Amino acid sequence: MATKLITLRCGHQERVNVDGPYRIIERRIRQVEQAECPICQGNNDKRWADNNRLIPLRGVHDQCLRAETIRKNTLNRIKVLIDHSTIRDKDAFQELKKQALRIDSAAWWLEHRGDAIEVLARDIEL
Repeated sequence: MATKLITLRCGHQERVNVDGPYRIIERRIRQVEQAECPICQGNNDKRWADNNRLIPLRGVHDQCLRAETIRKNTLNRIKVLIDHSTIRDKDAFQELKKQALRIDSAAWWLEHRGDAIEVLARDIEL
């Protein structure tokens, strides 16, 4: 397997597999060049959480960094739902946001990385 050392947007480097068709490899390299390493992405998400006054997550440091990304993405999706909802549904989405803000377990966010909104919505009774 042939690899190439690529510099990411954050300045760190990552090895990329360069076996395969030219177009696919070029696309893969461009994606890596525009991305940040997981550590820098986690640190940026932690800064975002601090700036938005979110409660800190509980858990192992590495878990918290990964969970912060999931929490940030979920809260951004909830914000879009609130912004585009009808007046009648805004209360339900506001409650959904309150529940998401209360969860401080990194393990919970990692466990529900793909279905956090659905799991929280099941608990809402309006």
